Amino acid sequence: MAGIILVAVSGDDDPASTASSSSPSSVVTQTVTETPSTTEAPTTTDETTTEETTTTTTETSESSSTAQDNPGGLVIYDCGGAPQVRPTDVTSIYCGDNSVSVSDITWNRWGPRSAVGTGTEAVNLCRPNCAAGNYEQRQVDVVLGDPERKTFTTITLTGTDGVTQTYKLTGNAPN
Repeated sequence: MAGIILVAVSGDDDPASTASSSSPSSVVTQTVTETPSTTEAPTTTDETTTEETTTTTTETSESSSTAQDNPGGLVIYDCGGAPQVRPTDVTSIYCGDNSVSVSDITWNRWGPRSAVGTGTEAVNLCRPNCAAGNYEQRQVDVVLGDPERKTFTTITLTGTDGVTQTYKLTGNAPN
């Protein structure tokens, strides 16, 4: 009576590196067939199969977007010089003192000539002085506009009371 023994050998002994690897790994399967005759040597057959493991990494960033999300390719720059698309916060209104900022922005549209959304404006009242940092907040409609060299250069904020203020963005855009 013949017996069959299967032996599987992986190309990598480390299970952790195999699980995170994105390159193909080979698995060699060896089949040994034993026969009862003492004059015949066991028959060995080697089969090699290749299995592919794919690892997908997804990176997200609040300031990143796809071309579909940013049809005009326009950005605004933060005070550190980083480009932003659909940021949730705009602090580059006055980079020197951050006396006006907008947070919790939800963008309704981001187009090639303007971007429109809503958010919360915070304005330093400078009472008793600006260093005291007493801020007043209000809900505002946000409009980015006046694009130059693929960069929005102004932000217009309109409160629920109808009061509108337009500011020049002072972020550090490259020349």
